[in-house]
Amino acid sequence: MSSLFTVRPLGPAIGAEVLDLDLRSVFLPETLTALEDALVIHEALVLHVPDLQPEQHLAIAQHFGEPEVHTFYPNLGQGFEQITIIDSKLGDRADMWHHDESFLPSPPIVTMTHAKILPPCGGDTCWISMTTAYDALSERMKQYLDGLNAWHDMNGPMTAALRQNVVTHERYVEVIKMGRRHLHPIVIKHPVTGRKALYISPTYTTHIDGLAIAESDAILAYLHAHCQHVQFGFRHRWRVGDMVLWDNRSVLHNAILDYQPHQRRMQRASVFARETAHA
Repeated sequence: MSSLFTVRPLGPAIGAEVLDLDLRSVFLPETLTALEDALVIHEALVLHVPDLQPEQHLAIAQHFGEPEVHTFYPNLGQGFEQITIIDSKLGDRADMWHHDESFLPSPPIVTMTHAKILPPCGGDTCWISMTTAYDALSERMKQYLDGLNAWHDMNGPMTAALRQNVVTHERYVEVIKMGRRHLHPIVIKHPVTGRKALYISPTYTTHIDGLAIAESDAILAYLHAHCQHVQFGFRHRWRVGDMVLWDNRSVLHNAILDYQPHQRRMQRASVFARETAHA
């Protein structure tokens, strides 16, 4: 609880909403620190901020680290290149469980998305607490996973996008040539809380390093199914002006694609840790 605003939990494992936030205070260090504290506890944080301006969105992002200028998506332009436009009318979609950009050596640590245009119904986003999912594993499984690493690769979703005619073959080849692939521990420790979290997704994680293919496939299939149990999740029904911040280190998300042919347009900032900031 903060004297600057009220935090109300929305789920037992993950999710809370911020009430009574004065947007004029988002440039103040004490407000930003209180938001960060709430995010660390709840992992996904809903702000009802229909009047949020790009400079305020950017101020919140800059508190957490170095905002990303995204490689693929358009942005708001000069001065706000770090605020990405995610628009279904442009073919943008994220309807799969994933950590943002886990194929990078140092993926974003926090993502924050502001709803600008929404369909009349549908278009919810779901999140999974990978800390809670890890805690619920058996001790035997935790011991088995200790020290294992898995490959995260952008090729999988790009191949799916090509099959669905979402990208051209030229764009597919261009992205594949980037070699976006990295090895990460299956279990990571949150740098602030020290809690352990599973760091895998069915979207980007291809296989566990050093295991036979059948063993890797079986373990990953079990873990993906385990993580998607409803008690680990939180689902948000957006209203125009909502902004959700989530901890990309310990949370998977999935933007449900159930609203076509209607439009869904979001403005997003993803933030790298300052000591590992990307150009």
